[in-house]
Amino acid sequence: MNISPRTKLVGLIGHPVEHSLSPKLHNALYEKYGLDYVYLAFDIAPDDIAGAVEALKTLSFRGFNVTIPHKERIIWFLDALDTEAAIIGAVNTVKVENGKLIGYNTDGMGFVDSLKRRGIVLKDKVVLVLGAGGSARAICVYLLKEGVKKLYIHNRTRERASELIKHLERFFPGVCLNYLAKENIRDVQPDLVVNTTPLGMWPHTHIMPIEDYDFSPSMTVVDIIYNPVETAFLRKARQAGCIAINGLDMLVGQAIKAIDIWTGVKMDYEDAISILRNDKNKLLL
Repeated sequence: MNISPRTKLVGLIGHPVEHSLSPKLHNALYEKYGLDYVYLAFDIAPDDIAGAVEALKTLSFRGFNVTIPHKERIIWFLDALDTEAAIIGAVNTVKVENGKLIGYNTDGMGFVDSLKRRGIVLKDKVVLVLGAGGSARAICVYLLKEGVKKLYIHNRTRERASELIKHLERFFPGVCLNYLAKENIRDVQPDLVVNTTPLGMWPHTHIMPIEDYDFSPSMTVVDIIYNPVETAFLRKARQAGCIAINGLDMLVGQAIKAIDIWTGVKMDYEDAISILRNDKNKLLL
């Protein structure tokens, strides 16, 4: 990359970020499309987010992505939200425009597109979502927009899941939304199971978001983690005969949309996914 004083800055804030493929993906795309941008990742602890946002603004960043655990709290530091982010109540992409910070959310779109590319239809399906954080909020909104019949949410703390359900009911009245306690998970046989938690992410790859769950071969199981490529959770689902999908497609989908927001350039999905593969067509991590 030919970095100069004219090079425009974008990046990522989260905690942790050392596992992230976003710098590799973004910088390769900027080079391929001839954009004078560079993408940097910053590990920002929760107590440091205010100073980090101010620093990015002062350093004339054109925008930045937001990942765990900042997707909801970042809203406090923004000047405006687009309609989608306001409905979701979480932000994963920020554009800096004329000194103003504008929040967007591209997670839900990236998630749904990853399923549509595989021909998976969501309308009238029963779905179990694990987690109730920023990613879960975006994914749940898009699942409901796609017309799922029932949506169950399981989270370590019931209060957080209940708050999310109340938030969703404001925008999707009449939809069947339920909290699912740990002891009741076996009672539900969903069409789709989605892990939105970081449990199982590198380096703690042995951890499962739910233990002793009996997968059915008819299920589609998605883990939005992409490092490792196959989490322990996905491996168990695959061994049970399920369709098992990791978070790489979602990563690519939300990245393409973020680049469009920052630069106005629309990039090709195949260009992006090919960057994450080597000559043997194995995903690079």
